[in-house]
Amino acid sequence: MKYLRSVRGRMLGIAFIPGGALVVVAAVIAVFLVHQAVRTRDLALETAAAADRTARAVVALQAQRSAAMAVPDRQSAAYANFTQRIDTAIAGLRDYARRAPNAESAYQQTIAVELLSVAEGMDRSDSLALTGLDSVTRRSYISAVAAYRAELARVAPQLTESGRTAYESLTRSADWSRLAAAEDAITAAEPLPVAESTWRSAAYTVSGELGRLYAQQSQYAVQLTLDDGRRTLGGALAAGSALLLSALLLLVVVRRLVARVPVPVVPIMVPTVHAAIPRPRHARSRRPHLPDPWPLKAVLDDLRRR
Repeated sequence: MKYLRSVRGRMLGIAFIPGGALVVVAAVIAVFLVHQAVRTRDLALETAAAADRTARAVVALQAQRSAAMAVPDRQSAAYANFTQRIDTAIAGLRDYARRAPNAESAYQQTIAVELLSVAEGMDRSDSLALTGLDSVTRRSYISAVAAYRAELARVAPQLTESGRTAYESLTRSADWSRLAAAEDAITAAEPLPVAESTWRSAAYTVSGELGRLYAQQSQYAVQLTLDDGRRTLGGALAAGSALLLSALLLLVVVRRLVARVPVPVVPIMVPTVHAAIPRPRHARSRRPHLPDPWPLKAVLDDLRRR
């Protein structure tokens, strides 16, 4: 049996090793980038769902707090209980903001959480004012009003352009002025400068505007994260495709270059086993003799003719 080994084939096989390694690396990088993009998208959707759940929970707890504080003997306990539960819900949403895939998304989501905290501060001060203030609750009311005003003023410059426009429109509105005047009068233990119905209408309007400001900022932060995920996914697919195409192109070029190399095919001869040649019967030695050039019969006939 004969086995032939081609030098050109060996060169082609050696050249395919780095090309195959490049294909494997490209596939791994593409899978990793796609995984990161999918994870970013899932995190954005999870954050959006958490923001919606938290906002609904805060609104429900605020309603329960107002109802519980209507009972005179339970005002302090109800205020402390529901306020703590609302703060816990907002803190959980703040943790979601910290896990954002990039710094910009985390920043915008943190601003949204601060706006939700502002809306809660305004509502808790309003709940205290509705139940009547004494020496103890007045201090809580003053603290709540000062806190939500200062926090809103601090967050406002960090809003988007549309958010700043909405903030300026709110703070310049007549409802904001009426609510601020009522809060200042309550803080100083003075009579309301406006009718109670006007104060309640202004408080309701301002609370709704703060809620819409939070929703707008939260949607912007979530959309920013989703856009980042789509960009990451697009970049992952493009990079992975480019790497795979480069690796395949390299393999094709190497194959053609090796095919042009004038290297002959070198056979490797493997000895084969042949059948033994039978020796003549008249041989007396181990070395076979050459056959006679003339047959014996021809010699005898020649002698007879003579």
